[in-house]
Amino acid sequence: MARPTRAGVALTILRFCLSTLPFLAVLIYLLYTAVQRGNVFQNEVDNDALFSLMDIMAVFLSFHVVWTVFAVYLLVFVPKRRYLLDRYLREGERTSGDVIVEDPTKNSGPRCLISRQYGYAIYSHPTKTEPPVVVRKKVRVYQPFTRERIQILRLPNRPLSGQAKIDIEIDLSKMRTERDTTLGYVSAVSILWVLFTLAGAAFSVYQMSIIPEEFLLQEENLELARRIILVVAGINPFFAFIANGVRYLMYYNWMVHTGATIENEDVARNIKSNNWCLYNDDDAASFDGSDQIPYSILGEDRSYAGTIRSHSRSVISKTGGTPERQSEMTVTSTDDDTKKLKALPWTGV
Repeated sequence: MARPTRAGVALTILRFCLSTLPFLAVLIYLLYTAVQRGNVFQNEVDNDALFSLMDIMAVFLSFHVVWTVFAVYLLVFVPKRRYLLDRYLREGERTSGDVIVEDPTKNSGPRCLISRQYGYAIYSHPTKTEPPVVVRKKVRVYQPFTRERIQILRLPNRPLSGQAKIDIEIDLSKMRTERDTTLGYVSAVSILWVLFTLAGAAFSVYQMSIIPEEFLLQEENLELARRIILVVAGINPFFAFIANGVRYLMYYNWMVHTGATIENEDVARNIKSNNWCLYNDDDAASFDGSDQIPYSILGEDRSYAGTIRSHSRSVISKTGGTPERQSEMTVTSTDDDTKKLKALPWTGV
């Protein structure tokens, strides 16, 4: 993967900082309100027209919790995820299998809002051989098309942990690039937000302490505010680690332990579109998405729509004989508004 330029890194960091400016503007306004609230008894301003300092403290503490969770996510969860992916490349057992991807152009409804793309890895189970079964596992993909006879990596003694080797390499490369470029800056900004929001909450409590009791609003309670900020500031780091720990355990379980073992390989390949879209056009799409590859390999003026009859080649390893080979591949090419049907010899992959 090409390393991003300094201008690209700076632009990414600038976009992240600009995205936080609306929240910063609101919090600065609340700080200004808290300062004015401290002078209310001198200027004889109507108390009913002012924000409650308790409410201001609650807003700052809410932001403090969110930014703490995000900062721990960047500093703890991301490195642990990167380490898990690196384990696949260092310790992974290799096998051969397929990755079936649904056509992303057929997504509709709420599903279209998801930027990540997923597919299904299908490979033979390493230990269940009598009768032989295959594993079907949902995986994240970075190449949005169906691939056959590719390398699948499994962690030792984890038969359901199969992941496509090329997708692991792309994901790990992206994470390493982010670590060496933007991750440090984004983490630093997040830590500044953690400190700023905690300081804003503490300032609200301080303002309550300098205002005479007769000028405090009905909902403002200094002792209660002190207890709240101490409890939140003390528990928040543990909560952030627990929340990110649960998130990592869910991710680890999905990567390593989830999957289905199916005896009939045709059933394993029978993958339909997800029904939680606004509509499900199963008649227009093949079950595994392999009949139409959603990109052109012949250039902008030539299209490719090939039918590769390779699903007769099982992913289950056979012993005691030579695996059957496909003799030809039929492709249809379109050039200058004319269609040509060709039968090309198939070579082993």
